[in-house]
Amino acid sequence: MKLSNKTMLGNLPDLLARFRGKDLEASCAVSEPPLRSELFSSDQMEQHGKTLAGLHTLSLGHAPDRLLGRLAENEAILTGTRSLLVEVVRTDRRITPAAEWLLDNFYLIEEQIRMARKHLPKGYSRELPRLLEGPSAGLPRVYDIALETISHGDGRVDPEGLSSFLAAYQTVTILKLGELWAIPIMLRLALIENLRRIGVRIAAGRIDRNLAGDWADRITEVAAKDPKSLILVIADMARSNPPLKSAFVAEFARRLQGQGPALAMPLTWIEQHLSECSMTIDQLVQAENQQQAADQVSMSNSIGSLRFLGAMDWREFVETMSMVEQTLRGDPRGTYGKMDFFTRDRYRHVVERIAKSGGLSEPEVAATALGLARAVAEDVNCEKDDRTAHVGYYLIDKGLGQLERLAGIRLSVLASLRKAGSRVPLFLYLGTIVLMTAIFTGVLMANAQGPGLHPWLLLVTGILSLICASQLGIAMVNWFATLIVAPHTLPRMDFSKGIPPEARTLAIVPTMLTSSRNIEDLIEALEIRFLANRDDNLFFGLLTDLQDAREEVLPGDEPLLLLVQQRIEELNDKYSDGSGDRFFLFHRPRRWNPGERAWIGYERKRGKLAELNSFLRGGSRDRFSLVAGKNAALMNVMYVITLDTDTQLPRDSARQLAGAMAHPLNRALYDEGKERVVAGYGILQPRVGASLPGTNRSRYARINGSDAGIDPYTRAVSDVYQDLFGEGSFIGKGIYDIDAFERALCGRFPENRILSHDLIEGCYARAGLLSDVMVYEEYPSRYSADVSRRHRWIRGDWQLLSWLREVVPGPGLAKQRRKNPLSLLSQWKLFDNLRRSLVPSALTLLLVLGWTIVSSPWFWTLSMIGIILIPSGISALLDLIRKPDDVLPGQHLAAAGRSLTRRFAQDVFILACLPYEAFFSLDAVLRTIGRMFVTHEGLLEWSPSGDPDRKSQTGLAVVLRTMWFAPFLSVVIVTYLALSNPPALGASGPLLALWFVSPVLAWWLSRPLSVPVARLTDGQILFLRRLSRKTWSFFETFVGPEDNWLPPDNYQEHPVPVVAHRTSPTNMGLALLANLSALDFGYLAAGQFIERTTKALSAMQGLDRYRGHFYNWYDTQSLKPLAPRYVST
Repeated sequence: MKLSNKTMLGNLPDLLARFRGKDLEASCAVSEPPLRSELFSSDQMEQHGKTLAGLHTLSLGHAPDRLLGRLAENEAILTGTRSLLVEVVRTDRRITPAAEWLLDNFYLIEEQIRMARKHLPKGYSRELPRLLEGPSAGLPRVYDIALETISHGDGRVDPEGLSSFLAAYQTVTILKLGELWAIPIMLRLALIENLRRIGVRIAAGRIDRNLAGDWADRITEVAAKDPKSLILVIADMARSNPPLKSAFVAEFARRLQGQGPALAMPLTWIEQHLSECSMTIDQLVQAENQQQAADQVSMSNSIGSLRFLGAMDWREFVETMSMVEQTLRGDPRGTYGKMDFFTRDRYRHVVERIAKSGGLSEPEVAATALGLARAVAEDVNCEKDDRTAHVGYYLIDKGLGQLERLAGIRLSVLASLRKAGSRVPLFLYLGTIVLMTAIFTGVLMANAQGPGLHPWLLLVTGILSLICASQLGIAMVNWFATLIVAPHTLPRMDFSKGIPPEARTLAIVPTMLTSSRNIEDLIEALEIRFLANRDDNLFFGLLTDLQDAREEVLPGDEPLLLLVQQRIEELNDKYSDGSGDRFFLFHRPRRWNPGERAWIGYERKRGKLAELNSFLRGGSRDRFSLVAGKNAALMNVMYVITLDTDTQLPRDSARQLAGAMAHPLNRALYDEGKERVVAGYGILQPRVGASLPGTNRSRYARINGSDAGIDPYTRAVSDVYQDLFGEGSFIGKGIYDIDAFERALCGRFPENRILSHDLIEGCYARAGLLSDVMVYEEYPSRYSADVSRRHRWIRGDWQLLSWLREVVPGPGLAKQRRKNPLSLLSQWKLFDNLRRSLVPSALTLLLVLGWTIVSSPWFWTLSMIGIILIPSGISALLDLIRKPDDVLPGQHLAAAGRSLTRRFAQDVFILACLPYEAFFSLDAVLRTIGRMFVTHEGLLEWSPSGDPDRKSQTGLAVVLRTMWFAPFLSVVIVTYLALSNPPALGASGPLLALWFVSPVLAWWLSRPLSVPVARLTDGQILFLRRLSRKTWSFFETFVGPEDNWLPPDNYQEHPVPVVAHRTSPTNMGLALLANLSALDFGYLAAGQFIERTTKALSAMQGLDRYRGHFYNWYDTQSLKPLAPRYVST
């Protein structure tokens, strides 16, 4: 089946401009037949697969990509054919059944062409093996397979026949993974090619029928008006040498037969002309009818197959056909087959890459990896959970290098450099940061000169410049790292059907009980998390303390405890299924803390989790004064998901977290000598996004809460630490392995010392980032609330200062010391937090020095602004360059513009509040140092999540009192410069003005956003009411007993009235809402509403479903699901 570059409609520009007359006739002069060979049964297709595999010979090297060019031609020809048919329909002339199919389904064809272009990027097909000889020489082998499939099925793609065809083919020649994945797109291209060929036949036949109609009209007119001249018209027709093809003859005969003896003459002439070729008019009419019938079948089959391609699960098909997949499923521990699809696909991609660069085929690479895993598994000393006995260890873990050596992989220079760098990533990362920081510091210090500048002042300027330059240097290195390192998701088990008993999980919310309203909110949020993540082996609980107090028990404690216990018991009763309780409460009493001089929960959240872990592992429950819920099932819990009070747990995300935690390569490997987890993960941290309602509460939350809202297609994103070092940072929301967590952290820390425990816990237990799983929480709506929590974070970070030394504080209250077990990367994370807290102070002081003492105020102003703006500008530029293929340019530019505006607003606000940021940061640092080394009190000062936002006052006067330092500093500097160096005001004036108005700006941004209320005019109300009544009339008319009170899909008015007796879940939902709306508008009485709704729900209750889900289409009269059965997702 040769794919010729000579098209049947070769003159594409003329075709698109004017698809009619002589141009079209010339274009249709050359004809390629549709892809229509002998129809094969499944057995015949199987035999044909073996025969075809024996005939295929592959060429070496890469040939030019011809498929995209052919797709463009096909699109132009099909579009032109449609234009021709539209003109024919407008003139009320008949079109063939195949043409009707083409017109009715052209939207689908356009969609499939767009999809084909999207999934066939330039150069994609060049990577596929190509044929050396035969009709498809130079084309991908898999494309010829697709052509054969379409040809021997007359456009119909049968999944069973396709599977047997490919399975038989692979008994002779194994297809590569890339070829198997290319089958859907190649089938789509082959079907579009078939539609193009049928479309050209339709167009050519239409031209012939138009010509026949023109001659028939002329002859009929002359016969009626001037019969003597009839012979002249026939002579003219003979001289024009009309194409005596089946379409022309059939149309000509249809128009003239039986119209009188005078009109028999032209038919006689055609009959005589045809006799020279041993043909008759009747034969050609019959041939035309057969061709139209065949074209209709081919057209309908091809369009049906296009629909099938979009509905079929190609992932399952590829895995069934893949020899690599079958090999890897021999994983000794049986883990591979239990993983989710994306993890298996990642493994297979590694096999592809190694085979492409090495001397082994894909099945041989997979077999080699399997052999390495089996060798370990068969060792008598191998432990059950040994990660090296899993095939994935040699594909995506530390065993990859061993597999690559055995495969004889040949790396390019760039790949060799990248591999060498991956062996020392921390050295390269920190070395590049040092280099960039040194360069930027040198640039700043080159301008740090002024009359009478003392050496000590030069030293101070150098230290401040180093801190500021490090901010820009780290931002640049991190940005560059995200460009060169692709994000990799962590491997995950497939828990989509439920968490297994061996991975039983408890989702817990450490929180405080402050009021009855607070308890109601906690219970409601817990119920929502449960409803979104229902699973037999997933439990939910609250881990609570009461607020700090001067006494152990307060009068209001008991009512709060009774209320929360009652609400937990009500949840258990409400959702009881006979298998045990789902909801739990673990409440701790207050304990006296001399450092805080108050009765508090022991060690805050860190103590809560430690005591919960001890309880879950059989420890005493004495630490809890109240435990609600029958906790027998909790004794076998393996993992704990810890969430903040306002953290939302989206649908099925708990299964994803548990699935990742249970994967053997993610299981924590604890090193007794290093006293920490050295491989795998004890903790997994999901991405945290801002909830949509939270970002709409104020302008401040809106500009800072990026990517707000739930994304159903959460994607992996770059994270420098995870992608470079295979290790993330724990920020308090995630899942942990109880045993690994306890082993790494039990008895590690001193009492009354650790406030910000999340990061250091992640350093000991090794935290990983699940960048493709998201949880959501509210961003503070007020600047004062954000400052309050960041002040607490800075205090907590500086309280970890001792963990940057060689020895660290030991457990308990004793002064014992032990060797610091943290890795260099972990210590860098701690140091980076301390460095970051000093940046606002350094920026502010450098600006003041640059304006007052050091020369070149313009230089220092622009440099400090650049340090803040440059990272955002680069990120915005990157957003602009990276346009997704499926997004229109205008939409992409609008999104990039919004992103740029938001980043610019953030940076301007940072500049405006810089003095206040420096003030509260230094306050937190100095306060912490004083508490750690002088008073030893207040180290656990903390407020519950959300309290700063609720308690912070919003009045302008309050904000002015809080942020007084910024306007005060601006006034002092303006006064000083006005007296000593007035020209410097030109450089400093804009920033000083921002500093002066920063309290007002912070107050304005923190104000609650008012919800705009739409006010409709009387005319608009009347219009909408008329529209609503017309809308209700559809449901009132067509939703009735004939359709079992289910809504038909549509009502066709033209050309004949037809009701489509089918419905979908969407339609049923709309009908139920229509009933409710009609009741609200008064179109239905209450009794009618109840009657209609009851009958509809009864009908819906009787419909067949798949695991509780409605199928996508039902017959409303028989109530049977329509084929093919599928569920929309």
